[in-house]
Amino acid sequence: MKSKFSKIERRALSYLFLPFGIGGMAIATRFPELRDQLGINNGTFGTLLSLGGIGSLLGFILVGNWVHSYGVKPIVTFGSTGLFASLALFPHMHNAYYFLLLNIFASFCWTSFHIANNAQAIHRQEEVGELILPKLHGLWSLGALVTSLVAIVITPFVTLCWHIGVTVFVMWLFTMYGIVKSTPFFIDKNEEADAFPSFSIKEIAKTFHFQPVIILAMVLAMQVEFSIQDWSAIYAKDTLKMSASASIYGYTVFIGAMIIIRFNAKRLAAIWSERQLISALPILGGVGFAVCISLGTWLSHVNQILGFIVSLIGFALAGFGSSILAPTFFAISFRTSSLPSSVVVARIGLTQVIATFFVKVAISWVAQATSVTIALLIPALMLLATTKFSYLGKVTKD
Repeated sequence: MKSKFSKIERRALSYLFLPFGIGGMAIATRFPELRDQLGINNGTFGTLLSLGGIGSLLGFILVGNWVHSYGVKPIVTFGSTGLFASLALFPHMHNAYYFLLLNIFASFCWTSFHIANNAQAIHRQEEVGELILPKLHGLWSLGALVTSLVAIVITPFVTLCWHIGVTVFVMWLFTMYGIVKSTPFFIDKNEEADAFPSFSIKEIAKTFHFQPVIILAMVLAMQVEFSIQDWSAIYAKDTLKMSASASIYGYTVFIGAMIIIRFNAKRLAAIWSERQLISALPILGGVGFAVCISLGTWLSHVNQILGFIVSLIGFALAGFGSSILAPTFFAISFRTSSLPSSVVVARIGLTQVIATFFVKVAISWVAQATSVTIALLIPALMLLATTKFSYLGKVTKD
């Protein structure tokens, strides 16, 4: 057993989470351009993004078993390489059907990267007994913040192809460096053989009975993050009539708020219990986001800048409110299960991706039939509902 979480290991893991955020989220900052390039409306674009869930579904079925059979290293290598290569091709897509196929493959690779990274982090967190997952998720968020800030600056001057191509290539190089440095600490193949279930249709079916309450809570908590990734730039450009560069501000503010909380998770855990945090944060995020984007949309007809500022406050509150819910529910799930970390991540993800698909499609067509503002109220209310699951958290402070 590797008994100590050293500075070297911390640094090595950071090279897996930080470039993932930078490279993985670069394309989201320019979704309005990609949508226009494909020549499709909001409903169709959102549906095509949601159908990437087919790749995620396959990933959550297969990759947990692969981590067990082959270890973390080959899965991280495959997932990161496939993901960054796919993202580099996105700006060259002008056909919706080719985009869909590429998105499915990219989502499969994203899920592979995600499962391997989180399985490694959760495994070591429980093995060492130190709260590390929120900070690693914070590094991912920091990467997303960096990529959005870069996009704000370069979008008026750099084409979509150059922006995404150069970004993902550089981040792939950093990830390969991180894999080399992390190799001594990776979960080996068959390391948790006693706990890993056999791969069969029967075992896949068991997934849908695995911790359903925790999974429901996580689905509710995470929709606001997915929705802001997909729709914040489109909301600012189409509803608030902001420029392509300014349209990225909403996601930037959201991610910045998430980072503040995630990097201070230990301090918060020393002041408030899990139960208190799960109870309070969704109220802050859900109510604040719903009120501010509604008010911001209305104000934009009177004063565009004022409406934009109020909306940004809403994105910030959503970031604060959703920031540590996912890593907290992951930790609760792993703590209450005898299964290894790769299986926990995969089983949660499999059910979650199915539920998220239907939510994303619903949001897409509500946006098309009504407005993006009304569509964004759906994840805001889902986040608010997460507070009902506070009883899952520990009552003691860490």
